[in-house]
Amino acid sequence: MKTYLSGEFYAMTDIGKVRTVNEDFAGKRINSYGNVLLVVADGMGGANKGDYASSTLGKTLLIEFINSGKEFKRPAQATRWLYRIINDVNDVLFKKAESDGSYKGMGTTLTAALLFKNFCVIAQVGDSRLYSLNKENNIVQMTEDQTLVHYLQTSKKITAEEINTHPDRHKLTNAIGIRKNANVDFSFFKYDGETLLLCSDGLYNNVPLNDIKSILRGNESAERKCLQLISFGNANGGSDNMAVVIWENNKNDISHQ
Repeated sequence: MKTYLSGEFYAMTDIGKVRTVNEDFAGKRINSYGNVLLVVADGMGGANKGDYASSTLGKTLLIEFINSGKEFKRPAQATRWLYRIINDVNDVLFKKAESDGSYKGMGTTLTAALLFKNFCVIAQVGDSRLYSLNKENNIVQMTEDQTLVHYLQTSKKITAEEINTHPDRHKLTNAIGIRKNANVDFSFFKYDGETLLLCSDGLYNNVPLNDIKSILRGNESAERKCLQLISFGNANGGSDNMAVVIWENNKNDISHQ
């Protein structure tokens, strides 16, 4: 029995209103088995090629996903495959930065969601995010930010209210390409037709969560919702690049044939 997902997805990035270079990557693919891969990466390093880091990681994941010819059946299998590709790209980026001074300091975040059967496997590095909108229209953050302020808050050294004004609120504690070996947080959950949103910090820092929820709950297409989120982000200042990927399961169920 072949298991597939019935839905629609869309991915887009925007440079925002302040930055001069777009270092964000957003992409999506569905393979011949109906498995779905969603990817957001937010490059760091500015002139030091953050755009190279994010696009290299994102494009490699999507290309390898299609070219591998794999049908994903178990979370452990998907996790091993994701880690191998991510670590390979980490090695490329790390060696590039070590050998070429113009790339020194580059890196990228990663939020990837691999959907198959009734599972969603998440690979998380940095502070991009995955949100899930369930059938009760509750929005849940499914990833944990790897930032200094999140660490300080969970350690009870600062309050949640202090995060948005802390001088080090943008400092990451983890990224792809900055160490010899990739450090990736993996998790998975049972997928039951939820709408998924992957986005970079440029989006969620410029669009309040209630507005994100309102847009995701709407009846527009995934493409239109991406456009609305980017438009809201720019209307609220557009202080950073924005990357958005939306997956919507059309029938709100998992289909089989």
